[in-house]
Amino acid sequence: MRWILWIWLPAILLVVRGTEAAMAAEQVRSLLQEMQAEAAWGEAVFTDGRVRSLRVQELAADSVAVVEVVGALQEREAAYALAEIRSLRTLGPQRIQVRHAAYQQPKSGLLAFLLEIPVPGAGYFYIGEHKQGLALMGLTVAAIGTASLTGADTAAGWVPLSAWVKIASLAHLRDQVQAINMLAKNVELGALPGREAAVPALRLKLDF
Repeated sequence: MRWILWIWLPAILLVVRGTEAAMAAEQVRSLLQEMQAEAAWGEAVFTDGRVRSLRVQELAADSVAVVEVVGALQEREAAYALAEIRSLRTLGPQRIQVRHAAYQQPKSGLLAFLLEIPVPGAGYFYIGEHKQGLALMGLTVAAIGTASLTGADTAAGWVPLSAWVKIASLAHLRDQVQAINMLAKNVELGALPGREAAVPALRLKLDF
């Protein structure tokens, strides 16, 4: 009985692998159809290890005609069998994705402090840290509400904690403003929208 199992085991494994390959090919075909319908770019990894950015021109039963990118600015027409494509992902209507660069406009530390001292969280909203601002506002409302409901004796216990949170938040706000202003002096890398497509962008800001 064991020798029968050893004979049939390789055949079973081949069938399972063939099923997985067919499922992968069907998934690739489905993504190619979506790319063709949306005129979107995609990134394909082939079985020989090549990686190409491509756009579908015509999709057949077992092959696809594409426009592929072979250099920084060079495009060419090509055709591939679906079995040659190992994996595929869509990039969208633009081959180079539009990204927000790390550059931010410098912030005023004085203004951030003037906003944060009377209204907890307002300084963080000013510098763009909305989650931190909401957290501080929520903590302040919770502390005031709890102190009001529990009486004057309990309210006095909230004073040291509130003072510590205020000092810590102001110190952190100062560090955040300094970090933002430091980043404003660094190199900005990203992609900016051009007339026809996104183009790489590099901006240097140097102080002498």
